[in-house]
Order: sequence, then C-alpha cells, then structure tokens
Amino acid sequence: MADNVTPFRRPPPRPAQPQQSGGLGLKTHRGKVVLVHLLTIAAFVANFLLRTPPLSFVGMVFGIAAVALAYSNRGQAMPWANTHHEHAVRTLIIGWAIWVLGGVLPMIYGPFVVATFFVQLGAAIWAVLRAVIALVLAIMRKPIPNPHGWLV
Repeated sequence: MADNVTPFRRPPPRPAQPQQSGGLGLKTHRGKVVLVHLLTIAAFVANFLLRTPPLSFVGMVFGIAAVALAYSNRGQAMPWANTHHEHAVRTLIIGWAIWVLGGVLPMIYGPFVVATFFVQLGAAIWAVLRAVIALVLAIMRKPIPNPHGWLV
C-alpha cells in the first residue's frame, strides 16, 4: 500500500450522512415548511376571528412563531424549502403591514371604520390563499416559482 503512487486511487470512503426521517415530522425539511405555512394560516385566521385586544394577541403569537421558524431555517434547508421559508416570511410581513394600515384608517378619518373591515378581510384572504397554495406545493416538495412576488 505504501508504494502505490498511482494517481487513480480511490479516496477513503466517507461515512454515510444520516437520512432524515420520513413523513411530516419536525426534523424534516418538508415538516418544517408545512408547519410554517400552517402557522401562517392560523395567524391570519385567528387575528380575523379574534378581533378584541386580549384575544387578538393569539394571532400575533402564531405569526411570531411562524416568522421565527421560517427565519431560523431559511439558509439551512434544501433549495426548494428555502423558497418556501422566504415566501412565508414575505407573506407574514406584507400581510401584517396591510393589516396594520387597515387598522390605522379609522384613526385618520372616522368614517373609514367600515373600510377597515374590508381591508383586513382582503389582507386575510390574500395571505391565507397564498399560504394554502404554498402548503400544497410544500407537501409535494415543489419550490415556489417566485418567492419574492406578490402572488404565488
């Protein structure tokens, strides 16, 4: 072995990388992506249904959990999962920005109270549809075609 100087020797075998467990567990890339999208859906649905201040924080907790999970796994996941994490973070940030702007409308001009409901309804429908479509793509392990766009 010591006198073998040919340049065509095989490298020593590497230890096999442990495979991720299948299914939708939290240790898989698909499981984390599915959980992020489910938390996104839960955040907007809870915030729309629970509108009074003590209960409205439930939606914010779901949203913070979704952003924390998506942002912490954004660079470490598979390339298809990275598109989903970026998509979820953008959905939550843009959706919450529209939601807050809709909530500020009555403070600017009083008769906009009815407009607040419709702006927040539109933001919730937009975010939930965006997250549901992304959830279906995540279950199939397909990347988001344009994670930086406003639509899916």
